Amino acid sequence: MQDERSPRSPKLESVPDLVASLGQLRGLLLDTDAIDEIVWETAMLAVHADDKVDACGVTLLRDGEPVSLLRLSSRHTVLEDSQYAKGTGPVMDVIRTGKPVVVSSMRSEQRWGDYSTDASGDGIASIAALPMIAGDEVLGVVTLYSEAEGTFDNGHVLGTLVADLAAAGMWCLLKHADKEKLTGELQQALSSREVIDQAKGILMAREGLSADEAFALLRKTSQHSNTKLRTVAERLVAQPQKA
Repeated sequence: MQDERSPRSPKLESVPDLVASLGQLRGLLLDTDAIDEIVWETAMLAVHADDKVDACGVTLLRDGEPVSLLRLSSRHTVLEDSQYAKGTGPVMDVIRTGKPVVVSSMRSEQRWGDYSTDASGDGIASIAALPMIAGDEVLGVVTLYSEAEGTFDNGHVLGTLVADLAAAGMWCLLKHADKEKLTGELQQALSSREVIDQAKGILMAREGLSADEAFALLRKTSQHSNTKLRTVAERLVAQPQKA
């Protein structure tokens, strides 16, 4: 007797392809710091691993606004742009709810106004729009497109895994970028303090001022010349000093 649950299992022939593709992910993370490229290539793993998935699209939220990644590489950017402009469509639903949206048959789909007509005209028969979530935050959406109906009826294990991987990779990279930014800001602050201290020392020696008086003079010069304090200090330090 045939197991009724078997149609819900992912095709076995796609698993080795996915595993092989995942092996490339580590190299991507090590070889580039481009968040967009890493997220895109991670999403493309689903396309490479399943012959029923013909294309993908990746939407990221930037400053609260949806943006399509690698527009020249994506086949359905115009369809995604239309959703952003109208504020309606599967991608927008996923962004609002954080839940996957599956369209089994674009021909019979009646949600989202003209979306199904536009998608069918673009050769799309079914889609799965999957959230990229880190914690409670929706970072974006991976949309998988198929030219066949019913491709995602029983869920899409590989697609969900890929969306999770893309979200995790993006989150790690963003955290890394934030850390680097903070480190850079701290280094700049320390460097500014150093050059200001040098300038104060020059004024103290040359004008016989106290440390507070020297700093007040630097600040006064900065305000009157509408120049950053660090720049005023750098200029003073760069001047030849009398022996």
